[in-house]
Amino acid sequence: MRKKIVIALSILLAIVGCSSKDFEPIVSQVVEIIEINSNEDPATFLKDVEEVGLQFTVVSSDLDVTKAGVYTIVYNISLGHKNVERSYTIKVRDYDGPVINMDDSIDILYGGSFVLKDLATAYDEVDGDVSESLHYQGSIDAYTVGSYKITVVANDQFDNITTKEVVVNVKKDDKQSYIKTICGTYEDISYLTGQAPTLTLNEDGTFELYLNSCSVFNLVTGNYKQYRDTLYLVSGNYRFNAVDEENLVRFKIQIDGTLLFDSQLDLCAPNYGDIFSKENKGDLTE
Repeated sequence: MRKKIVIALSILLAIVGCSSKDFEPIVSQVVEIIEINSNEDPATFLKDVEEVGLQFTVVSSDLDVTKAGVYTIVYNISLGHKNVERSYTIKVRDYDGPVINMDDSIDILYGGSFVLKDLATAYDEVDGDVSESLHYQGSIDAYTVGSYKITVVANDQFDNITTKEVVVNVKKDDKQSYIKTICGTYEDISYLTGQAPTLTLNEDGTFELYLNSCSVFNLVTGNYKQYRDTLYLVSGNYRFNAVDEENLVRFKIQIDGTLLFDSQLDLCAPNYGDIFSKENKGDLTE
């Protein structure tokens, strides 16, 4: 009889032990962001999804509600004799937007590019460098001399927004050929894997277009012409399209210096809408 009792207790302890080990309470974090100087109870940040009577106890916390930032709270989540520890992140938000560092007036040459990240930075007291959030509203026509008002915008993780009004002046410089500014080698950054098409524009008006590996014909050569913000490529050794009148390709020169492929071709690469950039060319040289 004693032997049976010992076996039964062993089985019970094993069941309880496994049950505790495999304890996976279903919990959701219902509060992820709190206001600065908030007096909310951390026990209310979590929710017992299945309403089975879970208890939440704070084991450790570096939460400081007087300072904006990101903090970690470790909870002990229990139900009867079963418990588990889990960590959750709490953000204390502020209301101060980033500071934008940029000149009030910027000059670019006719046909030149306007790359915001090369001209401005943004810093936030909590997030640090938030220059990646910089963007602008408004339009700039690099092929029409004049002044253009744009609004530069930066934001932080709490969606605090800062704006700055900037004037971009497009100036004509007859001593410099703006066509030369587009020359160099571009890579199709739309390709995430595999061999990406590349385009080299030479100062003598010729080009080399390397297609990706899915094309039987790898290198296309020919001549290009530029009219304002559009490049027209014509090849003598490759047919881009079966229709003679459409046997060319177009690239739109974007204000940030990238090229937008603006043609639909009878070949596998590049594709309509792809973006070519000098900045992501790897080992390619300009």
